[in-house]
Amino acid sequence: MKRFLAVTALTSVLATGALAATEEQSTLINTYAPDVDVMMLTDQQVIEAMAIANSGGSDTQKREGIETIAMRDSAPTTFSTEQMAQIEEYLPAEQVMMMTGDQRGDALAIINGASTDEDIRAQLAALGDDVTPALTPAEVSRVETLAPEADLTVLTPEQVARIRALIYTDDSDGQLKGRLLDVVS
Repeated sequence: MKRFLAVTALTSVLATGALAATEEQSTLINTYAPDVDVMMLTDQQVIEAMAIANSGGSDTQKREGIETIAMRDSAPTTFSTEQMAQIEEYLPAEQVMMMTGDQRGDALAIINGASTDEDIRAQLAALGDDVTPALTPAEVSRVETLAPEADLTVLTPEQVARIRALIYTDDSDGQLKGRLLDVVS
């Protein structure tokens, strides 16, 4: 009977698709990042946050790393000067400027989670292979002028390419607005 109950419990947990973070994990994560709702994190995010919490980094690095992981699904639109400088210690500023919010978040997670500079550089090099240039500040400004209701924080690489192709055409602003909204919706 005990075996049946154990199998039933395991099956129901696996059927939900996610395991809740333990109380100890929640406490440790919230020690460094008190504003993070641990129950809203995926299993993978909990694992990454625990790795950072147990790393040898400073409390500030741990907080920033855990917050970056927690925000990954919501693609932060801005990063602090300190976070940008942290990434630029390992990557050229031009490359960092072309990264999307998700890519910057991934870079910060790597920086705050890896144990040595060599590991960080290797992982960022692998991440760099996947970097698709984000819209430049001037391109963002142009899109925001034409379609202010467009959400530019969650663009895929394909959407970035399509937007870039559109804004450099000779179409009228009215035509561009409709086409831009089609791309981002």
